[in-house]
Amino acid sequence: MYIIAGSSNPPLAKKIANKLGTTTKSKKFQLIPIEISKFANDEKRIWINDNQLLKNQEVCLIQSFNAPVDEHIIETLLIIDALERLGAKSVTLIIPWLGYSLQDKVFRPGEAIAAKVVADVISNHFVERVFLLDLHNSSIPGFFSVPTYHLFADEIFINYLKKAIDFNQALIASPDFGGIKRARIFAEKVGLDMVNIDKSRDLKTGQVTAHDLHGPSVENKTVVVIDDVIISGSTVIESAALLKKKGARKVYFVASHGVFCNGLAEINNSEVDQIVVSNSIQQKQNNAKLKILDISSIFAQELLH
Repeated sequence: MYIIAGSSNPPLAKKIANKLGTTTKSKKFQLIPIEISKFANDEKRIWINDNQLLKNQEVCLIQSFNAPVDEHIIETLLIIDALERLGAKSVTLIIPWLGYSLQDKVFRPGEAIAAKVVADVISNHFVERVFLLDLHNSSIPGFFSVPTYHLFADEIFINYLKKAIDFNQALIASPDFGGIKRARIFAEKVGLDMVNIDKSRDLKTGQVTAHDLHGPSVENKTVVVIDDVIISGSTVIESAALLKKKGARKVYFVASHGVFCNGLAEINNSEVDQIVVSNSIQQKQNNAKLKILDISSIFAQELLH
């Protein structure tokens, strides 16, 4: 199996290829160069100059659907088509962050279920299987018409937290009622009590307000808030402010995916002590409060099965 990286996250693709190559000592797990450019009219142009290397070979394409989301989706489809025309045997698609995954249901009449639309487009006959990571809704793999696997990064985060904080003085928190199940599963894995944050969101402005806590006291505790994704960061800011107001000593916010569409400036000035995310999305901005954990081993292990 050869590895190809889309333009969204080449560093993660390189890490996956390196792990596979080191584990198997095989040159077939090498990263194949690809030329991704644009025509003058802004259309994407894909060229894989492989000299027959990929003919009758399995290829793994790694691409996150982060901003520019639509561009990365089209790019993925073009790469798949190019591989088929080159005579590759099949494509395994790794999508560490599935853009549109939060649009997994109709919230108002007249809306599209965007997650299903994307799944339908990606379920190309030439795609043999798809790997996804820490989805907002675990039913999303059912939208795909090809074998699709939902992977989890919990162990990566747990191993980090065991070294970073004292579990004897810690609690797990859900940032809202919708995330209780996810936080409870995490809390059970680490053997900690859980508190829930009563949060509301203005549907017109998107403004988040954290009202109160439900559960044990957070006084002098390190509180670890568990979520699947940070979009704007407003939940991080509001949650940390409320927890500190209630006496929490430190607040860690753990999320598999860091979108950070508003940047990190406001988060950096908030009460949160540390934000822990995976490298499912390539981060192009540095921040003292941001810790990025590598998830390449999760995908490498799956590709070896």
